[in-house]
Amino acid sequence: MKLPIFKILTAISLIFPLLLQAQEASKPGVYIIFDGSGSMWGRLADNSMKIQTAKDALGDFIEGDFSGKELALRAYGHRREKDCSDSELLVPFGDPEKVIEVFKEKVQGIQPKGRTPITFSFREALKDFGDRKGDIILISDGIETCDEDPCELMKEWKAKNVNIRVHVVGFGVEEKAKLALQCIANEAGTEYHDAKSASELSEGLQDIRTESGSDGVYLIGLDAKGNELQTTGFLSAKGRETIEIKSHFRNAVPAGTYTLKAGVMTKNGNLYKPIEQTVSIPQGRDHTINIKIEEPPSVKAKYMDGKEEERGAMIYAWQNGKEIFSFRWLDEVYVDEGSYEFHTQPNPENKLTVKESFRAGDHKEIIFQMVHTVQIYVKFLASGSGIQFRKNAELYQNGEKKYAVHVSNGASVLPGVYDFHLPDNLTPYTEKNVTITSEPKQEFNITVPCGHVTVIYQTADGSKDKDDRCWIADANGKNSSYRNSGEKYPLTPGKYQLTGWKHKGNYEPVYFEVKAGEEKVVYLRRK
Repeated sequence: MKLPIFKILTAISLIFPLLLQAQEASKPGVYIIFDGSGSMWGRLADNSMKIQTAKDALGDFIEGDFSGKELALRAYGHRREKDCSDSELLVPFGDPEKVIEVFKEKVQGIQPKGRTPITFSFREALKDFGDRKGDIILISDGIETCDEDPCELMKEWKAKNVNIRVHVVGFGVEEKAKLALQCIANEAGTEYHDAKSASELSEGLQDIRTESGSDGVYLIGLDAKGNELQTTGFLSAKGRETIEIKSHFRNAVPAGTYTLKAGVMTKNGNLYKPIEQTVSIPQGRDHTINIKIEEPPSVKAKYMDGKEEERGAMIYAWQNGKEIFSFRWLDEVYVDEGSYEFHTQPNPENKLTVKESFRAGDHKEIIFQMVHTVQIYVKFLASGSGIQFRKNAELYQNGEKKYAVHVSNGASVLPGVYDFHLPDNLTPYTEKNVTITSEPKQEFNITVPCGHVTVIYQTADGSKDKDDRCWIADANGKNSSYRNSGEKYPLTPGKYQLTGWKHKGNYEPVYFEVKAGEEKVVYLRRK
């Protein structure tokens, strides 16, 4: 049956826009996720505000060349407090030249308010991408605050072969947040960028532009059984700088022919029995290099107190009187073949050494046998009020100082009988003959006999003056320590001298005595 020509034309007219849309959808995207959470009101080391610095750097970034790509912008935490769904697509994918002005306008309009729903924002971004390929760039000054784990999401994306690269720029972040953001990049197979200033933020964004514009190389190292190993490689070519590449990363490499030297990097800093081969990196598409390599020997550690496993510490490997490498006690690490002395000191009473040798195929666990210690916590509390003296305790035996016990973290000590000393110059106190048993964890609350003093500032006519700082010293005017007037403070029995703050006015020193159980008010009157 023949269709009338007008029906054919009508069908073409309906299909043609759909074909154009499909073509548009196939353009790779550059998708910015911008942190609009409340912490972005914070300041950088140069006292500039994070939010404005980030806005300016992002504005400069989108002025660059994005030909052949489309831009999009999402922000989170910018509309509502305590809302883990506060994530908004501010600029849908569009041609850079057409969206740049609205992009800048939307960025400048962000006012930080709420939480940091990174994982939710990633999921929404994936919906926005549709069938596109491309790059997500997260700019954040903090970690996920919505009871989700973006690292786990990156693992899911990797397992599902999601064809989107995720880049992370941590902006003015502390160490804990840095590690969390770094985890996202590690799982995504990209390099984490840390920025503490406007210039470093701009540099990080430009590095990402270079990474996303280069051909991507994935390195996969397999042992004889087909198990994937963490692999490091070096690509060299005449007239070019050597390029380091790693497995579990998308490595940006210009197209060309290279000599690859690769293997597992040991803690000694060497490639273990490296292989060499010629590889060709094609132009305009990602490329995977599969190599067969050997697994080095490995070592891990365990700390034992009798039959009980204990927490450990950093472990240092020595050869021929020199430290070669170190590793955390929870880690299992690869090492070169050879003999080592492993040194560690989890507490002052346990300075331990284990000797061990390694050959090809060895995977050994070294055991550090510890002298039995116990964890203790000490609080010095004022009698009558229970106010805690925020001082580290000192433990003595036969007049010799044996331990300092941190006021919050405690300390590991040998069981025995000790004198517990409160090392306060103004209010020293010693509790003698305290027994520490072999119980693994013990708490000691030491009651210090005290009286309590409140200082009141007075004007010249005797009326109460505004509270402010003052200084209390011993009777000789030594060991001075400042306090705030109007608050009750414990003092051990004895004689004291009170001095007013010279910036507040002229005050005569006041001498007073404190007895155990006494509560008194001491006045400082302006001359």
